Amino acid sequence: MAAERKLFIGHKLRRLRREEGVTQAQMAHDLGISAAYLNLIEHNQRPITVNVLLRLGDAFGVNIQEFALDDSEAQSGRLREVLSDPLFAELDLTRQDLREAVERVPMVADALQLLYARFQAGNPGNPGQPDAATVPGTLLGRPSEVDELLDALEDRHNHFPQLETAAEALSNDAGLRQSHLEADLSRHLAEAHGHVVRTMPARVMETAAFRHDLHGKRLIFNELAPPESRVFALGLTVAELSLRDEMLALVEAMGIRQPSSAAMMLTALKSYFAAAVMMPYARFSEAALETRHDLDILQARFGASFEQVVHRLTSLQRPGTRAVPFFMLRMDAAGNVSKRFSAGGFSISRYGGTCPAWSVVNAGQHPGNLGVDKVQLPDGGTFLSVAKSIRKGVPQAGRSQRRLTVVLGCSYEFAEQVVYADGLDAQEPGHIGTNCRLCPRPRCEHRAFPASTAIR
Repeated sequence: MAAERKLFIGHKLRRLRREEGVTQAQMAHDLGISAAYLNLIEHNQRPITVNVLLRLGDAFGVNIQEFALDDSEAQSGRLREVLSDPLFAELDLTRQDLREAVERVPMVADALQLLYARFQAGNPGNPGQPDAATVPGTLLGRPSEVDELLDALEDRHNHFPQLETAAEALSNDAGLRQSHLEADLSRHLAEAHGHVVRTMPARVMETAAFRHDLHGKRLIFNELAPPESRVFALGLTVAELSLRDEMLALVEAMGIRQPSSAAMMLTALKSYFAAAVMMPYARFSEAALETRHDLDILQARFGASFEQVVHRLTSLQRPGTRAVPFFMLRMDAAGNVSKRFSAGGFSISRYGGTCPAWSVVNAGQHPGNLGVDKVQLPDGGTFLSVAKSIRKGVPQAGRSQRRLTVVLGCSYEFAEQVVYADGLDAQEPGHIGTNCRLCPRPRCEHRAFPASTAIR
């Protein structure tokens, strides 16, 4: 078994201590350690141990599972994107400068990102940044609600222990069977919530896969909705009926500023719960390791879609476990990213789209085929990526379904654990960047903007 990851979250511990208004000596006493040792932990010169985490939970009432999630990688990636703007080229910043900023003064790093988001929203002349007035959901002077939502998910490694526990409790209490989830969840809705499940003709439902009639206590399916959509909708409905208050509390605890972002996060948490019901953590993570993350096998075993499996793989981030830290993104044919999750050293840009030299992003040109690529970023990081073009929505005569590209990837150091890396070791990686605005490669035939020289 792989060794457990060491947790360097000193910046979070220091922030908690300041919020509690206690000195290092006082906190060290409460944790049963020396002030000198606490100082080393706060400055990431020592990892935080399980025993210290447990005492932290007892002494200060923090949720240790959430506290143990290290958000510094996501924060560093977002700060790097901001400071790669040519605006900052004369500062001669290094990646080490960024890491130290996130670890030592995280609130200042947050403030800089917020300031830059306001600058971007009010300055349509920036490369890759359209006029805020023409972009639905982009509010002048604020990050878009989509960015606020996705950043909040990244900061928590797309992992919510409370929802995992709730999904496991439902499975046990309702006697859910993996091969009969639709029937068992329908029975649970009837017995626990008085809801009935109905199926209606496609001409009545039009493009909607399902509708939840809360007052009529009905969950109505489109006859064309595939099985994985039906099970997912059942999970969403259970979440709405039994976990709404808990999820609202989670949204509030995240400190999301915009009401529209909060509403979107509530929907995201319901979706998370539904996925956890479809693909229970223990069984799914075991199957993922056993099959070396074979997406086709995981789809078949758990009755899920390609995108559902990919998204679930990014959430297997319990502290101390050996899950592969996957990143993912979903985009349309125009390159608009509607879902992103950065992990394992791979940062997905908030501004300016993706890299055209990254071959898997063109998977949409070959529907149904799985694109596999080995790529290298300018900093030398090498990654494996897998992509597939999918169709979203219910098929209907005379209307085309939305086509999206879903990408799953990880650092190449985990290649042995992923079946799609077989045979790639001898292959030279393709050279890509985060996007043109952030990429320092001067001789790229795809380049649309001058090479970035802001960060060494």
